[in-house]
Amino acid sequence: MKRVLFASAVTIAALLPATPAGADSLAWTRCGVDAECTAVTVPIDWARPDGPSFDLEVTRRKATQPSKGVLFYGEGGPGGPSATVLKENSHGGPRSDFDLIGVNARGMGGAYPILCPTPKGPQNDLPSSPEELAKLKADNAAYAAECRKLTGPLYDHLDTASNARDLEAVRAALGVPKIYFYGRSYGTLLGQQYAELFPQRIERMVLDSTMDHSVPDGAAFAAAEARGLEVHFDNFGEWCAQTEECALHGRDVHAVLRDVQKRAEAGEIKDVFGEPLNALTVDALASEVVFDWKGGSRTLKELADDGISGYGNEYISASETLTSVLCQDWNMQLRDFAEYQDLVHRVAQAAPMTRFSTFPRYVLACQGWPIANINPPKPLPGKSTVPALVLSSRYDLATVHPWAQNLSTQAGWGLLTYDGSRHITYEVPCMKGHADRFLATGELPAPGTVCAQLQDQRQEPQRVHTFTSEG
Repeated sequence: MKRVLFASAVTIAALLPATPAGADSLAWTRCGVDAECTAVTVPIDWARPDGPSFDLEVTRRKATQPSKGVLFYGEGGPGGPSATVLKENSHGGPRSDFDLIGVNARGMGGAYPILCPTPKGPQNDLPSSPEELAKLKADNAAYAAECRKLTGPLYDHLDTASNARDLEAVRAALGVPKIYFYGRSYGTLLGQQYAELFPQRIERMVLDSTMDHSVPDGAAFAAAEARGLEVHFDNFGEWCAQTEECALHGRDVHAVLRDVQKRAEAGEIKDVFGEPLNALTVDALASEVVFDWKGGSRTLKELADDGISGYGNEYISASETLTSVLCQDWNMQLRDFAEYQDLVHRVAQAAPMTRFSTFPRYVLACQGWPIANINPPKPLPGKSTVPALVLSSRYDLATVHPWAQNLSTQAGWGLLTYDGSRHITYEVPCMKGHADRFLATGELPAPGTVCAQLQDQRQEPQRVHTFTSEG
């Protein structure tokens, strides 16, 4: 049985008074690698602030130089353990000039973790009929119901908007009038939603490799992600033609992959257990290549020449934290098989080679999810008053560049582009320099500024294809 607390003084402090207390009201203890830890009590449901509550894990790392202020760190995810990575000193982003605060996302460890059973029973491939889609939905619904039963009422409130309100509770408990914010990957959505809810509380914000919460539905989400992988496969083909490090140097990698896909669909390529590759695994073949060009080229060559895969079949997986958060933050549900077929068509148009590979399949993991979409996507209400800088790689595979462009345009925020394929760009010296300068002084890079690709990064061709947001 989960321990559920009831509203306390710290919870009441989190109801966002007009003026901050002016002093840190928290009891800190030493923890981890030269860090300090504490807990802040917040309501499970922010619509019921006097209802059941739970403790958030919070970590602080004090500045090693004169501090410019308090900077909240947003780890990726979904469901990023920001407090944990600060405690372990394994975080990225700004370090020495700020007092860093990490707050674990809801359900991430502590006294109230997300609990789910080990998936068992039949596993689902890409649906090929209304009956198979219905089975996928039923299996996902049953799995989520078990997670909900094991976890308790917090399971219905894992969305990022609730996490943003949690941050404000921590800020109030710290007694600071304004904070700085650095978020990376899915942690950027936390910053966006905090800025929308509490714009007066942010001094400056940097969003590194950003989400775009205006993406309207699952088809648009899947097509954008698929297009990112497709472009990177094109870049892989160009790299392969340029370097002998590629195991397929001298061959048309597009033709090789197309032939492998056709043979796999005909049942001619087996998995490591001797079973024919299923549809989902066939579509995942391109992902094996784009995430590791040198190793992926060897894998693709072995598939083409030997017809044997070194791994087992993949299936649609409703993972514990990722799916639980995604399905509450995005409009992923498909009404029927016709809508699913439209999604598949849009993905095929956007990515004829890479198809339904890694990121687009997140949409299928949300089908049948019984928890309400309580934080649905929507365009920003207008230009933001929060000073912010968006960092983005032109060829990021996970948080695609068009998302950063769209967010920058909607909010009126600065945009700095890295001309490469890194996911998370702060460690690039040029990107770091601009980001640090902005946090310290508010100076944005000139519009259209691009940081050149690092020349020592393997697997990035010197000329790359144009990213589009179509599809």
